[in-house]
Amino acid sequence: MMYQSKISRMRKKSSDEQWLFRALLVSLFGLFIILAFCFRVVTLPASYGIVPIEIPVLQASLQDPAFHQFREGTTEALTSNTPTVVLTTDAFFFGDLSAFSENFSDTSNKFIIRHASGSPQLSLLLQQLTKWVTNRSHESNIPLSKILVLIPAGEIPVPILTEVIAGLRSSPHFKRVVLSSGLN
Repeated sequence: MMYQSKISRMRKKSSDEQWLFRALLVSLFGLFIILAFCFRVVTLPASYGIVPIEIPVLQASLQDPAFHQFREGTTEALTSNTPTVVLTTDAFFFGDLSAFSENFSDTSNKFIIRHASGSPQLSLLLQQLTKWVTNRSHESNIPLSKILVLIPAGEIPVPILTEVIAGLRSSPHFKRVVLSSGLN
C-alpha cells in the first residue's frame, strides 16, 4: 500500500503543469511584440516629411544609357540672385544668395527682421520679402525666382523650422524652398 501511495504522489507531481502559465505569458508577450510591429508598419506614412523641401546637390546632367536621345536637364538653377533667408535665434536675415556668400561682410545688401519676444515674425517676413522681390525685379531687371534658399542656424528647433518652411511655401512668389546649411 505504501508503494502505491508513493507512486500516485509521484504521478501527481510529474503531471503538475507549472510551466503552462510561464509559457502562456511568454507567448502572449511575443504575440504582442509582433502585433505592435505590424501596427507600426501599417501606420507609417509613405512620405516622412511634413513639409516637402529640397536639399541642394551638385548639378549633373545624365545621359540616357538606352539611346533614347533623352538628356536630363535642370529646369531651374540657383544663381547669385536667388533670394535667401537666414533664420537665427534672434532674427530673420534676407537678401541675395551672393549677400550671404561672396559679399558676406557687406551689411548694405542684407535686410533684418527681429523676432518679437523670441517668436519669429513670419507674416512680417513674408510681407517684406514680397516687397523686396518685386521691387528688385522692377528696378534691377532681375527675373522673379520661384526658388528660395533657407539657411537655418544649428540651434533652431525642428517644429519652428517646419513652420517657417510651410509659411515660405505658402507665398505665391516661392514654390520651392531649398534647405541649406553652413551657419553655425
